[in-house]
Formats: sequence, structure tokens, C-alpha cells
Amino acid sequence: MEEMQPKRVYTPEQKYEILKGIESCPTIQDGLLKYKLHPSSYYRWQKQLANGVRASLWNTRPLKAPELKALEAENRKLKEIVLNQSAMIANLKKEMSWD
Repeated sequence: MEEMQPKRVYTPEQKYEILKGIESCPTIQDGLLKYKLHPSSYYRWQKQLANGVRASLWNTRPLKAPELKALEAENRKLKEIVLNQSAMIANLKKEMSWD
């Protein structure tokens, strides 16, 4: 039975250097053999690099646009305000026996 090798974790810099090294080889297959890299990893890294997102080379979700982060923060604040106001209204109704 064939032994499974432990999965190797590469840093973003290592991934980038491996991609450059494979590109400099005569064929992609030669580069994959040289770096002992599976073709699916190579094509996944290449796609991630094409996205231009450094975070994707860290095997994480892509970074969010700053505008989206700002909108999400504003949305959280507004939800908190609405929650506080509804609690205040509920307390006022209770005090006035409107329930």
C-alpha cells in the first residue's frame, strides 16, 4: 500500500516563487515534477494569483473592499440602535400598561 505524505503548507512567498519557477521551466509538467507539486495545486495557486488577492495565497477568503466593510459596520450600528429603541418602547408600553 502506498504511504500518504503529510500535506505541506507553503507560505505565500513560497507559492509565488514556485509559480515563477514552474513558469520558467520548458513545460509545466517539468516544473511540477521539479517542485513535486500536484497539478491541481498549481492551477489553484495560479487562479488565486490571477485574482490579485494576497489573502487568497494564504488559503483564506479574499479581503473585503473597504466600502463593504464600512457599510457592514454602519449596518451593525443601525441594528443596535433599532434594538435599543424597541427595548425602550417595550419598557414604556410596560410602564403605561399598554400590553
